[in-house]
Amino acid sequence: MSNAYPQPAGQDSRHPTSFHHDEDSDWDAGMEHDVVSLLEENARLRALVVRLSDLVLKSVVDQK
Repeated sequence: MSNAYPQPAGQDSRHPTSFHHDEDSDWDAGMEHDVVSLLEENARLRALVVRLSDLVLKSVVDQK
């Protein structure tokens, strides 16, 4: 299968240059740290939801 968009003259088709890769490398640099921070925050929020659910259930049971 051939490429629908031919390479410009003088450009090696095996190694196309991508300006997106170069531009995104700076943006991706802190991505791993951000993902870890989000996962930690997600775990804290889930724990708070469990605690809140327990308090609500305990309150409902105590009212009966």
